[in-house]
Amino acid sequence: DGGLNISWDDGASWIKCNNPPVAQFYAVAVDDDKTYNVYGGTQDNGVWVGPSDYEASSRWQASGQYPYKSLLGGDGMQVAVDTRNNNTLYAGFQFGFYFRIDQSSGKRKAITPRHDLGERPPRFNWQTPIHLSNHQQDVLYLGAHRLYRSFNRGDDWEAISGDLTQGGRPGNVPYGTLSTICESPLKFGLLYTGSDDGLLHVSRDGGDTWTRISDSLPQN
Repeated sequence: DGGLNISWDDGASWIKCNNPPVAQFYAVAVDDDKTYNVYGGTQDNGVWVGPSDYEASSRWQASGQYPYKSLLGGDGMQVAVDTRNNNTLYAGFQFGFYFRIDQSSGKRKAITPRHDLGERPPRFNWQTPIHLSNHQQDVLYLGAHRLYRSFNRGDDWEAISGDLTQGGRPGNVPYGTLSTICESPLKFGLLYTGSDDGLLHVSRDGGDTWTRISDSLPQN
């Protein structure tokens, strides 16, 4: 959970011990660069990116240049890369806090959907799902208890479904949330969602109508 730290002076200073380097990846993604890069959101250790041809060694301790670079802090979550330029990516940390990141400049913009005045706030899963359309990569999807879509890279959002879960429950983390999103690579607007309480839905018309397709599966 964040690694091992040692103090030799009663806590006045600390040494971070990353040997062996171990972590839990929540999610992994790749881009289309040559050589392609690997992105990962890690448990309590942020979001990282590094070259796919890197072979682990301690040589970086002498050069001072570790091949993997940190992109975000917190609990690193899902990553989506705009492969038109392999520079713009979307990543976040727990409970739906997502950002659009420009890798060349390091600039990032918060893009989490907001609810309207008078509405109940969205329920975001611990690992809130995102999905970047294969058909038009300005189109980004993000799941709360309902599905959100942006046509302009997360600057503006619209809800394209009602509640696709069995409803929320009180607790220390949100429950009754979407946990996965997929758009067919063959057809724009053919969308699937899965929730942490066992519901699967499909929309064949870009979110205008939804059909529950999990009733034949074991329930609850």
